[in-house]
Amino acid sequence: MPTVNAPGPSPFVLLRLRWLQLRRALPLYGIVLVVLAVCATVWLLRTMLVGDASYAPYLAGGALLTVWGIHQRRADQHFLLRHVPGAQVAMAVEYGVLLLPLLVGLVLAGAWTWAALLPLVCTLPWLPVVRASGVRAQWLRTFIPVRLFEWRSLLQRTHPGGLLLWLAALAFCWLPVLPLFLLGAIALMAAGAQEQCEPRSMLLATATDARTLLRHKVRGAMLLLLVVELPVLVGATVAIPAWWWIHALFGAGMLVLVAYAVVLKYANYVPNERLDANNANVGVAAVFAILPGLCVVPLIMLLSEVRKAKENLTMYFHAHHH
Repeated sequence: MPTVNAPGPSPFVLLRLRWLQLRRALPLYGIVLVVLAVCATVWLLRTMLVGDASYAPYLAGGALLTVWGIHQRRADQHFLLRHVPGAQVAMAVEYGVLLLPLLVGLVLAGAWTWAALLPLVCTLPWLPVVRASGVRAQWLRTFIPVRLFEWRSLLQRTHPGGLLLWLAALAFCWLPVLPLFLLGAIALMAAGAQEQCEPRSMLLATATDARTLLRHKVRGAMLLLLVVELPVLVGATVAIPAWWWIHALFGAGMLVLVAYAVVLKYANYVPNERLDANNANVGVAAVFAILPGLCVVPLIMLLSEVRKAKENLTMYFHAHHH
């Protein structure tokens, strides 16, 4: 009888999985928009590198470090190596496709030397993985008060990517728009960290009443974000003094955005729940907060939620049946 050869392991198994996830998460027009966004990114990279080729080593090095961080922290790595044939090759293909837009942008701009470094990303699956402790950014977490657990959780989930994002904003603070874009991404991550509601016991341990808790949470979140964005905004203002008012209004908008996310969380607070529905409101507030001079809109949204937040928290502070 003729033997039937089983198909060998496919190096594209992870790409097929990502494609299925993308089709489930987005409708057809959403996938088209993603493709257009990738093409626009390649065009922007080429335009930027043609204008100033000195960006090429920063982009190539930053991309390699970012993918290395992703590889070190990916949760499914042990499962893939144990259960998927040819898992290392599949991960190498996945990383190569991830950096493909940057590679094309570098090649189109003539930065062949730095483009030649990007294929090194395909060697990452064969390099040893540093198994650190379960607590990331432990030295940074010590500077954050315990009651601001949302920020500690944010560091746990995003380190070192969040730190690299801030360092990139600081390094490119002399550019007109890029540092503001990176700071906006950090502020959106901080706002998204406010979705998870703590248990009622933690709520009662944080403060004695609703007013005090809101004051601590809002003031602490705004202070932490101010520490993050102030060095970048000061550097950007020194580099482009004529934009001082844009930087000031943008910084104020980001502070109002994070404060609104905190108040919105406690206006809809339910112990141990994740408030995914708040995404839409925070997204609307972010659109206006990013535009200089329109931060008054999220400020109005913030003030309209304060009373509801106090009433909702008061119920949990004094209702013994919860």
